[in-house]
Amino acid sequence: MRHGVKKIKFTSGIDANRMLMRKLAVNFLSKGYLQTTLIKAKALKTHLEKLVSKMKVKNESNKNYLLRYLAETKIVNDCFDRVGPALEKIRGGYVRIIKVGMRSADGSSMAKVEWAYPVLKEEKKTQVKQTASVKTTAAKEK
Repeated sequence: MRHGVKKIKFTSGIDANRMLMRKLAVNFLSKGYLQTTLIKAKALKTHLEKLVSKMKVKNESNKNYLLRYLAETKIVNDCFDRVGPALEKIRGGYVRIIKVGMRSADGSSMAKVEWAYPVLKEEKKTQVKQTASVKTTAAKEK
């Protein structure tokens, strides 16, 4: 029996719903936050909880599971390096949903999805600035 089992479904079809969750998950994992509608955020939270539990242990089966779901090698490797160690000792509740308000265009309720615990993200902008400063100092010396 399915008493008390809650699952959020969308009416686009199975394939479209899978791709929607995949795109939302990839965008969230690449940025670290996401702003979307409240219903999509609630559906995404359950998917992310399952994915993060796989990111904690780096082995071949978990890597294949994440690759099958996310389909991007760069993001999967980044998750094993960054997300897994940061949330290794935490047993659940990795993601939180914050209600933002209503969207002005159509009045749908919006929400922000973010990490509940700090997950460090390496910034590539600082590396770009350092190389730019090296180029400017080299130009000044000439």
